[in-house]
Amino acid sequence: TSRQDQDSRRASLLERQKNDLRISWIVLRNMRRRGSGEEIQPFKDQLMLSEWLGQEPADFADNWLFKVTPVGHRTLIVAQRGKSVSFTKNGYRTATFSSLLPGGNKSCKASSTILDGIWCEEKGSFYILDVISFKSHPVVDSETEFRFYWGCTKFSEDLVSVGEVGKKNTYPLLWVPHYACSKASLQEGLAKLGEAEFDVDGVLFYHKMGHYTPGATPLVGWLKPHMLNSTLNLDLNLEMFKTEGMGEVQ
Repeated sequence: TSRQDQDSRRASLLERQKNDLRISWIVLRNMRRRGSGEEIQPFKDQLMLSEWLGQEPADFADNWLFKVTPVGHRTLIVAQRGKSVSFTKNGYRTATFSSLLPGGNKSCKASSTILDGIWCEEKGSFYILDVISFKSHPVVDSETEFRFYWGCTKFSEDLVSVGEVGKKNTYPLLWVPHYACSKASLQEGLAKLGEAEFDVDGVLFYHKMGHYTPGATPLVGWLKPHMLNSTLNLDLNLEMFKTEGMGEVQ
């Protein structure tokens, strides 16, 4: 996809989302009503997915953020009615467990939390990318920059023990940090890919002003490690990465 085409669609989406606030609220309301067992795949196609980042966006340094992601499976985590449930992006239930997320265990049934993350089998952990709703407070109509700041704050201050296995927390849930996309920040942040605590699958790039919308969007870009230098005009040592397959778009 050419940069001009992706930039044009991004601008159109950013303009349209100003008038689509009620649509996002309807999407979230429908997600909360699901999971009763009446539908075979109640949470199908609800994750926000990326497109391949064809070229560096024109406003990349000023308006984009990135997250380094682990090898794993994209997962929707729904904590409500005293239990936590994970779903694939196609809506299949993969696990039912207890968590310290609001609504996610028997002693906390009153509220609900919906998160976007990655299940890493090797680590037995969920790595959280984004917040859809927290403590029954929806943030789908909030900009990415706020959602990331809010999610980081909640996990570092209010949910300190959620990253550890415990009686009410079956699996660690770990917030994935974000970084700015200035050249200096990119070079510094991505140079540490080999030091990550997990096997790196790739890098997700988010437009700061994008809302959370189900399905693929040009406001989220995706690159495998071996594509970083050529696409973003960087000079990273990528010999640490063994494979160069296209893989799956996150």
